[in-house]
Amino acid sequence: MGKWYVVWEGRATCVFNSWEECQESTQGFPGARFKSFNSQQEAIEAFRNDDEDDRAVIRAIAHGPKQKVNYAAIPEIIPGSIAVDGACSGNPGMMEYRCVDVMSGKEIFHQGPFAGATNNIGEFLAIVHALALYSKEGKNNAIYTDSKTALAWVRNRQVKTTIARTPENEYVFQLLMRAEKWLRTHSWKNPILKWQTDKWGEIPADFGRK
Repeated sequence: MGKWYVVWEGRATCVFNSWEECQESTQGFPGARFKSFNSQQEAIEAFRNDDEDDRAVIRAIAHGPKQKVNYAAIPEIIPGSIAVDGACSGNPGMMEYRCVDVMSGKEIFHQGPFAGATNNIGEFLAIVHALALYSKEGKNNAIYTDSKTALAWVRNRQVKTTIARTPENEYVFQLLMRAEKWLRTHSWKNPILKWQTDKWGEIPADFGRK
């Protein structure tokens, strides 16, 4: 069974049965408020019974700790590895990125939000940030990402974004230029690997906003 999505604050306020429709209603909408449910009945009840107490519970769920996954029990995942991820509200929109230790879930760094960026930019900056940090510390830990686009940008040492450079996102473009320069002037031994979401679930650095 698929997920069901309740939108309390968005372009359309209702129960959706697809993530794409939920995104259309909430992406870039100021103060958007939504949540996924495992069944249609749960979603309908949450939509009908919306009050301040429910909102407090939803906020606690959205920002609370994720369910612990024993990644050490998955032999394909490299011990000592780290994972990066980006999140963006809008396209372009407010973007942030972070890095966590895969096995413990401990956050290693968290940057943003930055205006006028995209999720792919966040994923790319997160990888380069991790490479630069671990290069400085002399660590060769494997780095996982779930972004094929970011992997290609790192491999080619060049960003291929289509968003326009504006005063709003000038700082983001400065970060991109610094990241490209670092990639062109440094080498690294850290394996940069694709996280297998279909086998292992969401990447440990995921922001949990779906």
